[in-house]
Amino acid sequence: METNSRPPQTKWYAVKVLFESVHSGGSDHQKNENNDGNNIKLFEESIILVKETNMEKAIEIAEKFAKKAEHESLNSFGETVKHQFVRQLHTFELNDDEITIGTEIYSRFIHASNENSAIDVIKRYYPEVLGEDGDTE
Repeated sequence: METNSRPPQTKWYAVKVLFESVHSGGSDHQKNENNDGNNIKLFEESIILVKETNMEKAIEIAEKFAKKAEHESLNSFGETVKHQFVRQLHTFELNDDEITIGTEIYSRFIHASNENSAIDVIKRYYPEVLGEDGDTE
């Protein structure tokens, strides 16, 4: 009996992961433009592109890549900075089989109340794009 087994079809996935920069050592009294002595933490969202047969496998591979990306370095203040993988946040299945210019690699819907304006959403989720006066331009 002949079987016509095809390999499982692969799809593209964009897996969003979260990293945290953990500082240790150095002087407690030192301030820099990124911390200002206000106990500010630094987190990084990263999107890892994976081609795999299903979402679970894509997440597994992205997490392996994220763990491999962990590293330590010494900053200019004598502090050890550990760039640590925290967790996978979201996975987006791409609608296109081929990656070309203009391919959407990530999208999410943000649920907000009817009272929230676009500026309210930007202030909450993307404060880094705001000007010093709180304006988006």
